[in-house]
Amino acid sequence: MTTTLPAHPAPIHQLLNPSIHNILDQLDIRTNQKVLEIGAGAGEITARLAQLVGRYGAITAVDTDTSHLTGTPVIDVQQRDPNRDLLPGQADSCDHIVARWPHGILRDPADVVEQLIARLRPGGWLVLADITPNTPRVYRSPDDESLTLIYTVMHQIQRAVTGAYRGTWTATPETLLLHHGLVQHCIHAATETWTGGGPGCRLLADIVTHLHPTLTDVTQEDVDRFASLMADPRVLLGSYERRVIHARERT
Repeated sequence: MTTTLPAHPAPIHQLLNPSIHNILDQLDIRTNQKVLEIGAGAGEITARLAQLVGRYGAITAVDTDTSHLTGTPVIDVQQRDPNRDLLPGQADSCDHIVARWPHGILRDPADVVEQLIARLRPGGWLVLADITPNTPRVYRSPDDESLTLIYTVMHQIQRAVTGAYRGTWTATPETLLLHHGLVQHCIHAATETWTGGGPGCRLLADIVTHLHPTLTDVTQEDVDRFASLMADPRVLLGSYERRVIHARERT
């Protein structure tokens, strides 16, 4: 049995996927291992993890909204809210853990990270992915009014992703991870330059369409204008800064 993904999953989940894929290429995830994934979203990373562990491995995919996920003999889908529910698994039960920042507010990120570390077996990797508070930049637009609209809408998207307080897994990852005995920690931050008509700008247009009911003071006219600008090659902007922290439990 294979994982069946919807034709049009919520596009906001795609923001962190490239950075997570890059890190998975560097980690030693082997067949028959057990991986816990937090913030599984539409399941793209889940499917990749299932390929890595093979038919006798196990993936536990967790999200507050699991409507885009399909369980298989390898993939166990669990709907949980990290703000009120304990994460699945016992101590030392996971070979590796991949956690995407849950979109919106997470009241106590340190508590969730501590739960993840407790479930990690010796030698296992913990991967934490989030969007930093750094504000994206608009380098070029057709006019000042368009620039203001692009900046305003991108700021609204960032608030929707990180929460009103622009949260991240940890502002001081070295302190938190070293305190709990994790070693070999690395931090990768990446931004891109997106041009109107390119895949990054098209993704932004899709995200705005999807999030429109939840955005503040963004009208349908604004959404339509933003989509038009994201197709305009005169637009040049900086992407959100994606951050991935990975560290290893001591053997």
